[in-house]
Amino acid sequence: MTTLYGGTPSQGVPVGILMVDSVLPRIPGDVGNGFTYEFPVRFYTVKGAKAVRIVEGSDPALLQPFIDGAKALEAEGCKCISTCCGFLIAFQKQIAQAVNVPVITSGLLQVPMVASMLPPSQKIGILTANSETLEPRHFAENVPVERLCVQGMQETKHFYKTFPLNAPSYVYEEVEADVEWAARKLMQEHPDVGVIICEGTNFAPFNPMVSRVTGVPVFDIVTLIRWAASGILRSYTSPFRNQLTGGPMLGAYGKIL
Repeated sequence: MTTLYGGTPSQGVPVGILMVDSVLPRIPGDVGNGFTYEFPVRFYTVKGAKAVRIVEGSDPALLQPFIDGAKALEAEGCKCISTCCGFLIAFQKQIAQAVNVPVITSGLLQVPMVASMLPPSQKIGILTANSETLEPRHFAENVPVERLCVQGMQETKHFYKTFPLNAPSYVYEEVEADVEWAARKLMQEHPDVGVIICEGTNFAPFNPMVSRVTGVPVFDIVTLIRWAASGILRSYTSPFRNQLTGGPMLGAYGKIL
């Protein structure tokens, strides 16, 4: 006999994503576009959470609303919680402590892993929305800051006013040019960079281009979400479970007794 357990109103959503309160375009490839993913995701908008409040100060008043959002996504059956702003890594520990599923607030969580992958002679390039407000507290303590090379977007003509400042429209080619400029500048100033990691989640649609022009691998929040989802989805695609139940597990928890 196979007993299936529910426990939530709906199941089968590997990842829930906490969204800032914005109206900016989110094209495929962006963390906030459902077509970016090969698996179901659920979005939760944190009302009043404007990106600029996070990027320019990690406003502590937003911590509880994001915790509430994470709990709501967990209650809806999401098996992992992510966010749409890399500066929310400042809230990583608090949000993770508040729920019982994995939490990945920022692409910067990949820095320690990537640091261990590279030879000591190579550095990690960081593309961020604002290098002036990105602080050591946004990085893992065991990664030497001298291995990090940071390039911000706060002085660009189009990227910053589009994403942190929440523009309702933008010209793709103009924003793409800003990202390319930043990536090339980073590599020109730091030719020993072996990998680029993006703090800003809105870099993701442009990162295939970044990898081409820099010649190095590029990681961001979407690569991290896909990595986390791959571990979650393995428990629902086991050939043994398919044989046992006559098909893939459909419940949120996948318990078999």
